[in-house]
Amino acid sequence: MHFVEDDGDPVTPTSIEHKIDDVYGGADGKQLEQTYNFLDYHFELSGAYLRARAYLDEMQNVTLFGPFEGRGNLRKITAPEAEAAVVAYLARRYSRVDRN
Repeated sequence: MHFVEDDGDPVTPTSIEHKIDDVYGGADGKQLEQTYNFLDYHFELSGAYLRARAYLDEMQNVTLFGPFEGRGNLRKITAPEAEAAVVAYLARRYSRVDRN
């Protein structure tokens, strides 16, 4: 068996971040109640910014946010070509792409 590198993606992320968010509670606020382990994908193309998040305990699913005006300006815009390219990228990696 051999693998062939595939350049079939219409777009690539500008960055990917692996993060963990811990949620603390309890009477003293120091009891660890939940941990969220996730990947954030950031895309900037054609004047649009889109972000996708996949939680590592549900690696078959990803949620797409945007398109927005920019990474620092989260005002929604219409960018169908950018959105389609990002959805195509994500669909190659995840069996389910949700929208927010």
